[in-house]
Amino acid sequence: MRRLAIAALGFTLCLAPAGPASAKEDELAPKLRAALVRVHVTSQSYETSAPWKLGSEYTRSGRGVVIEKGVILTKASHVLNQRMIEIAVANSARRYPGKLRHVDREVGLALIEFDDEALTKTLAPLPLGDPVKLDDEFNIHQLGRDNIPERYDARVIRAIAGSTGLSLQLKTTCSDSGDGQVALKDGKIVGLVTSTYGSRQQGTIKSIESIRKYLDGFKDDQYRGLPGPGFWTHDLLRQDLRTFYGLAENQHGIAISRIVPKRTGDGVLKTNDVLLAVDGYDIDDEGKFVHEVHGRLSSSFLLSGRRYAGELVKAKILRDGAEVEVEFELKGQKPGEMRVPDGYGRGRPQFMVVGGMVLLELTSSSSIWRSDGGVILRRYRDRADWDPPTKRRRVIYVDRVFKDISNKGFEGMNDLPIKTINGIEINDFKSVPKALETPEGKYHVFRFEGLESDFVIPADELDEINKRITERYKITRSRYLKGDKD
Repeated sequence: MRRLAIAALGFTLCLAPAGPASAKEDELAPKLRAALVRVHVTSQSYETSAPWKLGSEYTRSGRGVVIEKGVILTKASHVLNQRMIEIAVANSARRYPGKLRHVDREVGLALIEFDDEALTKTLAPLPLGDPVKLDDEFNIHQLGRDNIPERYDARVIRAIAGSTGLSLQLKTTCSDSGDGQVALKDGKIVGLVTSTYGSRQQGTIKSIESIRKYLDGFKDDQYRGLPGPGFWTHDLLRQDLRTFYGLAENQHGIAISRIVPKRTGDGVLKTNDVLLAVDGYDIDDEGKFVHEVHGRLSSSFLLSGRRYAGELVKAKILRDGAEVEVEFELKGQKPGEMRVPDGYGRGRPQFMVVGGMVLLELTSSSSIWRSDGGVILRRYRDRADWDPPTKRRRVIYVDRVFKDISNKGFEGMNDLPIKTINGIEINDFKSVPKALETPEGKYHVFRFEGLESDFVIPADELDEINKRITERYKITRSRYLKGDKD
């Protein structure tokens, strides 16, 4: 899963704005003033190693564009852990209240809604345009300093596609932070800026194809989202591999090396099948296909980036020397099926403090130290997407240990996954208090992955130990599990 570093976005001036506006652009100016916004988000999250308390508030500022009445499109990273959203408009210091409607962190897009009567009258949406391709030129627009509209030039130099959508790399005169500026061609939206690199005068936009897909993903008020991963492949660039898999001179594709149970392709595809084509697009020996607009792109885009969970795809495979047409469903990945859930913006995390040990659940955003236990946790996290749904074991680990006479010798251990407590396998947080109900004789015995020694606590002293540690270290709450009152 991808990691996201969150920081307050500062303002830097763009180096070389576009030249004088044409008469056509002068006509567009009022529409831009009615569609461009700045989004100010106050966020607050729970402290990683002290999850019983909230960290400091911080505010970041980004951009957005009105895409329908009362709805703003912006970057997902702006709204994570949001507590308050404010909207600023062109040529005004006033801020209006906004509310998060939806966010998809993997796609990288979010929707903010507003219902302030004055703001609704002031703002109006811009239409969505057609895809831009290699060497196409367009403009980037934003509200700059003092919320004054600014315009910059951009040109497409490369398309980048994957399982989360399609992005376009740019040459651009804008060096400001890539934080949701709108890309326009002929007065229509063709993308949303996600990054810029001022020293190289380069940037990236989320393409209009991915924006349309995100917006069209809401069906019957239910967001369909991206399909999850389903099978592993490897390329067939070596002739000996092509011979092994039985490809003729005019056949090209990628070999399927593993299929995850109950995921996309399971029950239809088989190990050692060769994927030749998906939805009519031929796949080459490097796993690329030729897009009609953007050229050679990764085939993962065909299986996820351009489709929704629940849709059917048609594919052509080579199996036992014969070409076969197959059809299979693109299956989503529900949070409850993931061994390592997405930890971004999830609210209060589950935790327990037992014998000075701070027990946490491993998530995609967990901070992991470079230690023996950290190596194990990283392996869990890096392979999380590929765990089959039947393996529902969540990873509970020791994040840190508060020093006490009762845990002498173990006070330095961290990032250790718990294997068992009192002989009971720990598969999720619910199993922890249950295991503590039945000590092994006179002791609670903790066993860990990656550590030979057991950690033992006298069962009849545990309550006293917990009380002493929580008082000494000002721990205001010793546990929060699902079902506990906030």
